[in-house]
Amino acid sequence: MRQLPPLASIVAFEAAARHESFLEASLELNLTPSAISHQVRNLEAWFGRKLFVRAPRQLSLTDDGRRLLGEIAPALDSIDHACAVMRPKPRRSALAVHCAPSFATKWLGPRLPQFMKAHPNLALRLSSSAEPANLAREAGIDVGIAYGAAPSEKGVTVEPLGVERTAPLCSPKLLPKRRRIRAEDVLGLALIESQLNPVSWADWCKHNGLQLPRRQRPSFDRGFLAVAAAVDGLGVALETERFAESELARGELVAITGPGLLPIVQPLHFLFYRSADEASAEIALFARWLRDELAR
Repeated sequence: MRQLPPLASIVAFEAAARHESFLEASLELNLTPSAISHQVRNLEAWFGRKLFVRAPRQLSLTDDGRRLLGEIAPALDSIDHACAVMRPKPRRSALAVHCAPSFATKWLGPRLPQFMKAHPNLALRLSSSAEPANLAREAGIDVGIAYGAAPSEKGVTVEPLGVERTAPLCSPKLLPKRRRIRAEDVLGLALIESQLNPVSWADWCKHNGLQLPRRQRPSFDRGFLAVAAAVDGLGVALETERFAESELARGELVAITGPGLLPIVQPLHFLFYRSADEASAEIALFARWLRDELAR
């Protein structure tokens, strides 16, 4: 016979430990903060040891708390996945898509009117944040598009959305007009950092056998902001050309490539969805449309 503490206490503890906040856990579980605190105290009494260090406006795990979280979080994820597979799927009339802000702004958003015109009976709900969706915990999201790294969640199907070229992007006004652009022309400009880009200036310099200058660099936490700064003439941004399609087409930016100025080519965006939903007609429709757009 299993000797287990109350499941409600385990669930409350896991949510509070993950957020390091009774308030955030209460919002996730639709309970009051005092109810979360009560469940956690019951669990501490069951184990006979403290799981949290409580301080004013701060909640942190004890060593025992961290050890317990490491054991139960994968188990709860497995239970959630098993229930998701068995749960009957409602008929979809909408598709909820989550992606990074720059992808939503610079690539997906401009194309969505075409998709919605072609499929007027499918209501698309788009949300965005820097963090990829966790499909094991966010039941309201059907499809995610991750930036930088492919998700590794259990029970999730992942598909790279093609390869992308990351290259220095610069206003043509800042570049020499009567000779070939050299590495020193690029490195002599302000090097704009894009904080979430997995490809850094150090990576690009190493890729081309160059030395990264030791000086301060302007920094932006969104790719589309780095692209906009390059258009405004602040300096040269190292970003995927996917985020600058319209600016490159209008001649507001040029991608600096050539001998000794090689772009870095790799997958940067990944479509993912629950493997249990592979038969969904709406997900298949959206995935096929993405592939067609990328192939253009």
